[in-house]
Amino acid sequence: MLEIGENNKTYVTAHLNENSKYILDIENDKIKLYYGDKLLNTPIKIWEPSPYMTQAKLNNNGEYLKLVNSHFDRARIGPIGGCYFKCAFCSMSQNSYALEEIETMDKALTNALLDKRITHVLISGGTPRKADLSFMTKVYEHFPNKFKNYDFDVMCVPRSFDDFYDKTGYLPYIQHLKDIGIKGLSVNIELFNKQFCEKFCSAKNRIGIDNYLHFLEKAVDVFGTNKIRSGLIVGLEPLEDTLKAVELICKTGAMPMLSPYIPFNNIGQFPSVELLTKAKEKTEEILQKYNLSLAPLCKKCKHNTL
Repeated sequence: MLEIGENNKTYVTAHLNENSKYILDIENDKIKLYYGDKLLNTPIKIWEPSPYMTQAKLNNNGEYLKLVNSHFDRARIGPIGGCYFKCAFCSMSQNSYALEEIETMDKALTNALLDKRITHVLISGGTPRKADLSFMTKVYEHFPNKFKNYDFDVMCVPRSFDDFYDKTGYLPYIQHLKDIGIKGLSVNIELFNKQFCEKFCSAKNRIGIDNYLHFLEKAVDVFGTNKIRSGLIVGLEPLEDTLKAVELICKTGAMPMLSPYIPFNNIGQFPSVELLTKAKEKTEEILQKYNLSLAPLCKKCKHNTL
């Protein structure tokens, strides 16, 4: 993870690419950035990984899983190994499904928070099976109550206490999340085009865009402005479909979040700089109509978004 710039800093998760024209080099213990042979006058430093992110375990299949990861000043808890939804473009689909013990995650987070750079925490995926929805609720209840000095956000799909599809149960569940101390939600539509969604993430397609939008709208009603966001993948589906989703998300009062597609599992290609630039410019135009901002609002958390 890189911190670029001096005053108006940018934070990025940089992927290694041997064919890139950009080169990082170390000279006299200083990191320098080149574009080809040209030295760029841009201060840059590597954000050192937290020395306290050491809690890990082997699951039943012998896979090595970290229970807590750090992303700049945010810690992320992963309560589930793998993901029930098995989206084809997501690396979590390759991991075996397994629930982690709350006590073990508690110890892992306690250890992680020894790093005083950590200021907030995300409880993220994967998505549980219907039978395990109650387990995730227990996770959401435990951590804000135990670690009261930190703000906790939740990444989830539309759901009630015990179901994904019955939207009459969405509002009571959203209110419960607010009542137990959760500060915000990330409910990621990711793909809007129904054909692409069915092909690459059929479980999300079964929930349906109408349920996603209903959940987002009710979440904004409960949590308020600038607390609810929805991520979209840029570069896997046609841009016009992504922009339709941006408009609909804004109509709910939630904030759209644009993530450049990183090819996985031999699906798709890296989107061009031109496409990403156009996506952001068109999204900013839509945001102005609704007086909203591009998510996430935390600058360091923009490390893998536009």
